[in-house]
Amino acid sequence: MEQIGSYVNGNTIVVLYDDGTKERYIRDGEKPHPVFPESIDLKITNYCDLGCVMCAESSSGAGKHADLNDPVLASIHPYTELAIGGGNPLSHPDLHEFLKRMKKQNVICNITVNQKHFMENLGYLHLLSDQKLIHGIGVSVPSEPAYALIDKLQYFPNAVVHTIAGFTPLETYVKLADHNIKLLILGYKNKGRGEDILHRHLIDVYEKTIELEQYLRNGGYRRYQAVAFDTNSVEQLCVKALLPESFKQFYMGDDGEYTMYIDLVKEEYAKSSTHPTKPIGTDVVSELFAKIRWYDTWTNEE
Repeated sequence: MEQIGSYVNGNTIVVLYDDGTKERYIRDGEKPHPVFPESIDLKITNYCDLGCVMCAESSSGAGKHADLNDPVLASIHPYTELAIGGGNPLSHPDLHEFLKRMKKQNVICNITVNQKHFMENLGYLHLLSDQKLIHGIGVSVPSEPAYALIDKLQYFPNAVVHTIAGFTPLETYVKLADHNIKLLILGYKNKGRGEDILHRHLIDVYEKTIELEQYLRNGGYRRYQAVAFDTNSVEQLCVKALLPESFKQFYMGDDGEYTMYIDLVKEEYAKSSTHPTKPIGTDVVSELFAKIRWYDTWTNEE
């Protein structure tokens, strides 16, 4: 591993490595008090031409792009990790210039795209990667893996396949297994078009979740280079009970503890994309994070 950055955040030292590893150091007995987010889930567009039935953002061909010159972006701290998504973030006409500005700020940009857009834009993604404008690529594979996807993933050392607990069929996990793939399992989001699917196919979602939990419990996680979970899948798949020692060692915190969400299209922010949002207003990122971290602004109306 090669170190790509380090910084002090409150009373915590954070070190980042080129393979995606993050280490935190804090004095024994102290509780962490971060003053800005280590990572931000950043939505830059609600435009997408796919119309996926489980899309939690209800993205469509009528979706709008965000203003990538929004002043809040200039306040992002160096070495913050951005998880850039949408909609289809590759469709944003200002994406390339935005990534160049973030690189000048020493912000680490990662992007998440659907596998169809990944396969259609391999040249562009290679360009962004070669120019070090993006560090990691998340490739959403909600159902059947695209032909030749696994081979193409090998060209991006920090590519991570994203699946959805309760929606991605077990057969997809089996097809992706034993190919040195990094896997991120996302929890099913009961919002957007995903809410409609959940109401109409509740039993199917439940059964797929149980199948995946059993697969992991039987050692399926060992068939990938690495397996990670978001906070939703941690709960839905009972990861703490499933992998108690690994959970204790590697769990990186709850929503809002070190992270936050910004919907730049609506100019709103929250703990995560599944939490109630508030207007950004004129605040800088550290001020928004302080409201998330220290004040209960999410259950009380101002």
